[in-house]
Amino acid sequence: MATGLRSGGIGFFDRLRTGWTLTKDSFGVLRRYPVLAVFPLLAGISGLVFLIAFLVPLWLGNLIGSGVEFVVLLAFYFVTTFVSTYFACALVYASNEAFHDREPGVMDSLRAVSDRLGPIVVWSAISATVSVILRSLEDSDSGVARVVGSLFALGWTVMTFFIVPVIVFEEVSVRSMFSRSASAFRDTWGETIGAGFGITLIVTLVGVVLAIGALAVSIPLTALFPAPGIALTILLLLGVAITTYLLSQTIWGIAKTALYVYAVEGRVPEGFENFDFERLGGRTEEASPGRAGTRDTL
Repeated sequence: MATGLRSGGIGFFDRLRTGWTLTKDSFGVLRRYPVLAVFPLLAGISGLVFLIAFLVPLWLGNLIGSGVEFVVLLAFYFVTTFVSTYFACALVYASNEAFHDREPGVMDSLRAVSDRLGPIVVWSAISATVSVILRSLEDSDSGVARVVGSLFALGWTVMTFFIVPVIVFEEVSVRSMFSRSASAFRDTWGETIGAGFGITLIVTLVGVVLAIGALAVSIPLTALFPAPGIALTILLLLGVAITTYLLSQTIWGIAKTALYVYAVEGRVPEGFENFDFERLGGRTEEASPGRAGTRDTL
């Protein structure tokens, strides 16, 4: 197992450059395999459907109170986490197929992660429970409780950052599921942070350019025909929002898979040759051969 990445002497701007390169390479993978964007699309549609389905139960739960709202919230978090995790697992699996120069298929990827439904259910139940606890701490009148909730949320995010790749690629217990995710984050923390900045920057720039283009088309029409112009503006901006969402989720999923593959295997995934792992914090040792628990799909 990796002992960690060398981080000494690597400053903030180096991290940004690292994230920028990792993001560009991830975008290159998406450009070669645009089908990868289907998984975040399916996740977004499913999440929206369940949000609409839970609107009335959530409203009634808040109206009744007496703890009922938390029961409904728990069910809502469980369902939405399960759906988002299922499609995120499929994206990770498909990304790894692309890294091995194999054409990723939507149905093939969904079938491949269907045997991971057990771990997904367990993770969804734990995540939903934690989310309800964090929500109760955030809504607390106690300032101490809110601070504790914020600190716990940060630690939870770090510990579970790579939980989806762990579910996809490793045969692990519930306890080791979290330790493996936290270990992978520790081994790639600098690149992970840099990737977050890089992805946010690139997707934001793309979104701004698309929004400007949409307004350039719709504003002249609005001046001549107000009602159709406003309708067109709304539709175009909605399209921009969906596009930027899909780009962000897909690129982040590809980058996360690449970081995980590197942390576990100590190799540069296909398509990430521009990312200099050694110069910007390479692994100090190779992954232990034949590490127990790793699935053959990695």
